[in-house]
Amino acid sequence: MSQGVLDNIGDRSRPGLGRGRRVQDVLWRIHHWISAAPPGCSAEVRERLIRSVFERRAVVVFGAVTSTISAITAAILTGASWPYLWIVAEAFLFVTRMRGLVAVDRSSPQQAERRYAKLLFLGIIWGTVFGLGSFGMISAGDHVLVVLAAINVAGAVGNIASRNAPLPRFGILVMAATCIPFTVALLTYGTADMWISLVMGPMWLTGMTFVMLQNHEITVRMIVAELENHRIARTDKLTELPNRILLEERLEELCASLGQAEGDRGFAVLCLDLDDFKPVNDDYGHAVGDKLLGAAARRIHNAIREVDSAYRLGGDEFVVLLPQTSRAEAFFVGSRIITALTRPFDIGAGELVRISASIGSAVADVPDVDPQILLDRADRALYAAKAAGKNVYRDSQTGAGG
Repeated sequence: MSQGVLDNIGDRSRPGLGRGRRVQDVLWRIHHWISAAPPGCSAEVRERLIRSVFERRAVVVFGAVTSTISAITAAILTGASWPYLWIVAEAFLFVTRMRGLVAVDRSSPQQAERRYAKLLFLGIIWGTVFGLGSFGMISAGDHVLVVLAAINVAGAVGNIASRNAPLPRFGILVMAATCIPFTVALLTYGTADMWISLVMGPMWLTGMTFVMLQNHEITVRMIVAELENHRIARTDKLTELPNRILLEERLEELCASLGQAEGDRGFAVLCLDLDDFKPVNDDYGHAVGDKLLGAAARRIHNAIREVDSAYRLGGDEFVVLLPQTSRAEAFFVGSRIITALTRPFDIGAGELVRISASIGSAVADVPDVDPQILLDRADRALYAAKAAGKNVYRDSQTGAGG
């Protein structure tokens, strides 16, 4: 019996577990609705929008200090017990939110998504507690507390609209959680002229919402532009392959993670040169040479696996990274690249153009490998391949190839 069937049987035999999962599914859908990016934006834009909400942590501290001072003032002026509950709730929320913010910094992308969801819900809870505290301050009937509550709510709404502009749905929910109890308390305050709050309150919220939405549009445009500039800076314009900058970053990541996962087989680096590219460039001109480089880059990309990545360093030099790869697999992929590049190219030169490729490889299968040393080993193997003739593959350690 498959594990999936066993899980389904277990779920039916434990209805409480099924209900718990349904609740989690509902909360997860709510989280994705709250944190949704505008249509057409990538997952990376969405992640940046979420992260930017929680970068300004001083706002969390300021909110906790403001709420605590208000609760202490209410306790002194009213002598009631509810302000102490407010203080306890505020302290719990502050500690939990700050711990969550610290945990996000140390999380993998999958863990960070769950922790961001928790922080978003904690933010809505904080707004509710703050709103209920304002309700209590107004209901106490003390004019000082009424004025203090009004100042607090107005300031909180401004801060919420500013801080949460990257996620306007979240900001609107927190503002509503803050303002609804406050507005209800004003309407039941006992003064006939408080009806004006029904006019001014929605006007204030509407104005802050428009400001937040405008700031949201600006933030999205800035993030999209920044990511595009980041992509352009790391992409070779001619071939559309990643360039040396991204190669160095990816190589650092592979070296840093080497040996950390159980069953890690290491990775391989292939340094590749196009044989006979210079004569083509000289005989047919740079325009044809550029077309040849673009066509060769596409063939390299199509010859490697989905998990692999190809980079152009400049001229006719390329590097391919092969994660989770043995020496035999690296040789197999290198041979596929050579075979792909030896087929004639029809690039508008008036005749078919023929080139080949020489490849040198280095395999990293032990931890603490220096990225530059690894590249140098693959580069030396490439020179050995070129010295042995065209269309040759050489391994840096064994010297084997074909």
